[in-house]
Amino acid sequence: MFDLHFYTKFQNMITDESRYIKRKLFCLTLIILLVFHFNGLYGQQTHEHEHIQSDISLYERQEAQNQVRMYWQMPNRVLDEIGVESGQIIADVGCGIGYFTMRLAKKVSNSGMVYASDIDTGALAFLKEKAVRQNIRNLKIIQGKEDDPLLPGSAIDMVLIVNTIHLIDRPSEYLSNLKSCLKPDGKVVIVQWDAEKMDSEAPDWSAEDRKKYTQQTTLRIIYDADYDVERILDFLPVQLIYICCPR
Repeated sequence: MFDLHFYTKFQNMITDESRYIKRKLFCLTLIILLVFHFNGLYGQQTHEHEHIQSDISLYERQEAQNQVRMYWQMPNRVLDEIGVESGQIIADVGCGIGYFTMRLAKKVSNSGMVYASDIDTGALAFLKEKAVRQNIRNLKIIQGKEDDPLLPGSAIDMVLIVNTIHLIDRPSEYLSNLKSCLKPDGKVVIVQWDAEKMDSEAPDWSAEDRKKYTQQTTLRIIYDADYDVERILDFLPVQLIYICCPR
């Protein structure tokens, strides 16, 4: 788990007068550790499902660090670019503590619905408390399975999967199974780390780790699941966005 105070100190140490450069350097450094520690964080969460209360501090730290994530994840622009609109029914798969979930719920408004699915019981409990505090009523939280997010059939306009596809054991099979939850014109949107963008920031990572995040690997997963890629959006600093539809 990385330390937000370290990165705040790091940001203050940068002496360049340009605030833009300060922000860019800070965020890219944060992302490097996020990539290398993400699997460890995920494993820590999933092994502590029976100790939800002791996990609260973990999720609170995650929530605090999400304040910095705004700069590189650009969540509001992401939702605009992928076409999230009022009245839609959206599924946030691998939602965690709800970084995108809460924004989705507000974006689709009370005429829409968001299904938030994850296998992490503690994260879902944290998300539920947050939704109650913010009076979010168009949200249904689902305790998913490792091979099935348990979404309602033929009901979803869009499935959003952010920084998660590489954590799934059989990702192509998983994506293929999602087809049953989509409306006839439904889409799956995958936001995933991109190795080429990360190379200059993580020059020492192993070939095995790098391969998980290559565009070739992500496209193979998508095509093997029998989807077409309508568009690839390239505006994020270290991620690509794949907008996919079933064949």
